[in-house]
Amino acid sequence: MYTFIESVEDLAFLNEELLSKPYVGVDTEFRRTTKDNMRLALLQVNDGEEIYLIDAVAIHDPNESCSFLYSDSVIKIFHSCKEDLEAVYSWTRKRMINIFDTQIANSFLDGDYSIGYQGLVDRKLGIMLSKSETRSNWIRRPLSDSQLKYAALDVEYLIHLYIEQEKELSKSNKLDWFNQDIEKLIYSTFNESLNKMDLERSISKAEENDLLKKMNLFIERIADEEGINSTLFFSKKTQKDFLRLVFISGIEEACKEITLWRKQLIREDLFNLLK
Repeated sequence: MYTFIESVEDLAFLNEELLSKPYVGVDTEFRRTTKDNMRLALLQVNDGEEIYLIDAVAIHDPNESCSFLYSDSVIKIFHSCKEDLEAVYSWTRKRMINIFDTQIANSFLDGDYSIGYQGLVDRKLGIMLSKSETRSNWIRRPLSDSQLKYAALDVEYLIHLYIEQEKELSKSNKLDWFNQDIEKLIYSTFNESLNKMDLERSISKAEENDLLKKMNLFIERIADEEGINSTLFFSKKTQKDFLRLVFISGIEEACKEITLWRKQLIREDLFNLLK
């Protein structure tokens, strides 16, 4: 079951309740026509007791009535949160903080890099979720019962996944690594132009390919040793961009573009590769 919120007054009342929660599951439904044209249609929230569907079409301006989204005491649990962050920003013009992403957490626990929410729920909880409304028109009103039920299920199991994953990340000493990646993701989501590298090769193609082959070998070895997904750790595209930056700016400057935990894991192998 769920409660439908379609007035700013009801949202303000709900916000006070949510501010007292340690964590909430969150998802969004939106319409995106171009990269820079996004409109939030629905915000789904699960506080562990009840699911709320917040109508962002009816509530044009939430003002300060959803401050739980920016609270550093309330963890917001998403699955694959990048577009959700952008969708919420399109509605509130504010950037969210204190995020937990179950897709990223799964990769830190040696799971698939890009597994969907339905796939993760099926794998971890043995529950099959419908994908029937994936391509619905979420702007048009009224929303159908089928759409509302689908939207509610998208946050039904996020807290279950979070509790298990947070425990495993802590037990394997990866929670700090995870938090570094979340901070970098939030930053890069809103500063994409600063993170696009279109770097020219400064050594021969044969030399670069040889170095990339050797680099990928130690990346795969470290990922296996640490029990993390190798694509999350250092994808092949990231390896190429990083190596080109090393030759242009040096190892120390290149390492400023990656998280501290990655730098610490690759530093010795990288120096051995390039000496």
